[in-house]
Amino acid sequence: MSTFLFSSLQSQSDINTKGIKPLRIGIKAGLPNILTANTEYVTPLMNNRMAIVVDYMSLSKTIDETEINYNNFEIGSNIYLKSTGKGIYGGISYFSFDSEGTFREITFDDGSAEDGTGEIKFNTVNLKLGVKVGRAFYFRFEVGYGFGDIPEQILVKSKSSGKTTYEEIPDIPGISSSGLPVINFGIGVGLL
Repeated sequence: MSTFLFSSLQSQSDINTKGIKPLRIGIKAGLPNILTANTEYVTPLMNNRMAIVVDYMSLSKTIDETEINYNNFEIGSNIYLKSTGKGIYGGISYFSFDSEGTFREITFDDGSAEDGTGEIKFNTVNLKLGVKVGRAFYFRFEVGYGFGDIPEQILVKSKSSGKTTYEEIPDIPGISSSGLPVINFGIGVGLL
């Protein structure tokens, strides 16, 4: 009897995991991530519905004579509605954004102009609704909202003296001091 029960449970487990490529590696583009490397692993928890997700991005760019270094990290979980590890899912994650910019010839509070550096740092808790289609090669789309304290200005400090000034962050539709929209599109491959 116990052999039959174990055999039944094992074959049910094989049916549930057959066709699932639990390790997914890809890229996502959108807000607030910009462009990130994405890794997802579908665990056997909740009958193959729960996945652990990690995103990371580091980028350096010059915009209007301002050198900017972006870094972000996101870790969270997706819960799929189906036990196939694809289709519609809900997600929750912790997102950390860190950006440092070098500004050229910025005017400080005392009226002098020189180079300075400023930082934008914030963390959000993101709630997302997404859909993943495909198995070996997949597409995903996510929408949601990140709840957190978003700065409205940047404190810029002189590189050579203790001078400071504040630069306003331009208004961006949907972004407020209490959060920002999450919109991502991704592609990748399923492994294992």
